Amino acid sequence: MTGTLLVRDDGDLRRITLNRPAKINALDTATLRALAEAVDGAPVAGAALVTIDGAGPRGFCAGGDVAEMSRGAEAFAAQEEALRAAMQALHGSAVPVISVVHGRTLGAGCIVACLSDLVLGADGVQFGFPEMRFGLYPAFVHAALTERLPAALAFQILAGGRMMDAAQAYGFGFLTEILPADGFAETAEARIAWYRDRLDALAAGRRILRMEDRPSMAEKTARLAPLLAENHAAPSVRRLLSGLSFAR
Repeated sequence: MTGTLLVRDDGDLRRITLNRPAKINALDTATLRALAEAVDGAPVAGAALVTIDGAGPRGFCAGGDVAEMSRGAEAFAAQEEALRAAMQALHGSAVPVISVVHGRTLGAGCIVACLSDLVLGADGVQFGFPEMRFGLYPAFVHAALTERLPAALAFQILAGGRMMDAAQAYGFGFLTEILPADGFAETAEARIAWYRDRLDALAAGRRILRMEDRPSMAEKTARLAPLLAENHAAPSVRRLLSGLSFAR
């Protein structure tokens, strides 16, 4: 798709890898657009299951590319639009999605995990929500978290800029399974194979979940987008962003 997103089709399995290891796979506009296209296009390619992982040892995904969004309103709007497209693709995927996460999993990386059907995590994974560091309440992360948590609890986690380890993430329902960091890739592959053998049951469970009367991700993000734009335009955000280093 792009150099920052790798897509490999293996029979009925589409494997997607976030591929910006130097930036802990931070999601810029191009990568988000490619992610949406890869998830949406999976059934056309004959895939009945999608997996998403992250390249490099440091983590699954450091979140949105803050250096890109700090370039101004136009860059921020482009990344926001691409993130919304990726969220809609994940939430509305026609096939099950499994995220395989390790290391730092922050902000928009948590969105990818929360909007997946299953999340396999290494026991050293860290989930975090750093947006409040630069004065932004992560409205779209809130939309993703409320797919798994009550809204008041999502607010408490995000407003506090919380970090959580694997055990805490499992307790909150972010992780489906905690796997040993030693041999994580091999163990995750074995678990993917287990679910792959049970796709009919997995698909039935997803249909049951989708019987609930809930707003679509497009509706949720459309309501939140004006609030996010207003927050981003606040002087405090520019001041706090100017003091940050974007080295990952």
